[in-house]
Amino acid sequence: MAFNPQQIIVDLIKLVAGRPVCIAYSGGVDSHVLLHLLANTQHPQLTSIRAIYVDHGLHAESDKWRDHCASVSKSIDIKFESLTVTVENIDNLGLEAAARQARYQAFSSALFENEVLVTAQHQQDQAETLMLQLLRGSGPSGLSAMGRESTMKGMTILRPLLGLSKADILDYAQLHQLSWIEDPSNADLTLNRNYLRHQVFPNLESRWPAVAKTMSRTADHCREATVLLQELAQLDAQRVCIEPPNILSISALTGLSEPRQRNLLRFSIEQCDLNLPSTVVLQRVIDEVCSAAEDKSPHVHWPGAEIRRYRDQLIIQAVKTTNTELTEQHIEGASELELTDGRWLKWQVVSGQGLKSHVAKGPLQLKFRQGGEKIRLQGHSQHKALKQLFQEWGVPPWQRQFIPLLFVEQELVAVVGYGYAEHYAADIGEKGWLPYLEPVE
Repeated sequence: MAFNPQQIIVDLIKLVAGRPVCIAYSGGVDSHVLLHLLANTQHPQLTSIRAIYVDHGLHAESDKWRDHCASVSKSIDIKFESLTVTVENIDNLGLEAAARQARYQAFSSALFENEVLVTAQHQQDQAETLMLQLLRGSGPSGLSAMGRESTMKGMTILRPLLGLSKADILDYAQLHQLSWIEDPSNADLTLNRNYLRHQVFPNLESRWPAVAKTMSRTADHCREATVLLQELAQLDAQRVCIEPPNILSISALTGLSEPRQRNLLRFSIEQCDLNLPSTVVLQRVIDEVCSAAEDKSPHVHWPGAEIRRYRDQLIIQAVKTTNTELTEQHIEGASELELTDGRWLKWQVVSGQGLKSHVAKGPLQLKFRQGGEKIRLQGHSQHKALKQLFQEWGVPPWQRQFIPLLFVEQELVAVVGYGYAEHYAADIGEKGWLPYLEPVE
């Protein structure tokens, strides 16, 4: 054998740290070797092991593959579960990426609390991933490829075979007389990874036999560089972020060099759990949004996200996927109310804040801004236009239409989360009803 199975298990046990283990079992040789290794391990910290097969519904033989995986799992006393997924968005993502997205979403939903997902990617997989990222023009983060431990969709993913060659895995499988599935789609050269595997890497290996090993080393170097870039971004964020991670000071950001600006923007976007934009889009943020006059409100968007400017603030946020119309609603008795966009208006009883009890118990009308609204705030002698108040409160223009307004008949008595009208607001020491918004989950 070219590798030490016992050392792999020792290293994996350290990463597992006593947590339950779920194996991503496709029935192929790689995942079968992983399953066999774990099934034959007796260790007090590996007390809970199960296997999950994901049926993408993309091949006529998938039912037979599922039955094979179930049979193998049963023969070595491993608990088994099969999940069926629907692969969507193939036109936009491509078949490989769409299937991967569906697969990991299924794992994320199926894992138990504190359970770790163990996958069977190996050295060649790592080299192929690095090459694919290189061809996409990725930076150090993308070129890091896969780590031995990583997180995705709230899961912890462990890859104990990442340092092994495909030859190592096949040697082990043949030594232990394992039987596995050969997926015919692995020979489909229209898929990018297969093209690299069958057309590109054989030529590279004929000239540089250790190419997969050395490319894996490159991925490790890029991963180390990525850690340093993240640490630099964390230091910069302490100076630049007004409300981490999504509101940044433009004046502080532009005081950094452009490479550090881009590094911090990528870091902040990832911290917001949003898709990273392309290099071109990220540069537009610096050139068009950060450089705009302070009284302008430019924005740049990409799928699922956008960056806007308001005064000295750069605001990173998700883009709403629905255009639900916000409609007027009736409130009686300070009751909870679901808004038409999925948010909830709720109430908290406090002292000296919010609305007087008899006002909150209604009737009230919940409306949204139409223009021209005025309110005389508590402690003020004159009415002010709502537009002026939003400016004083620093509410960005694109957020103003979503702020609920409460009316008694035709009089505006509350701007939820901001202010309350004289004669309607609770006095100091008086019990008040404070309305607040609970966001969509």
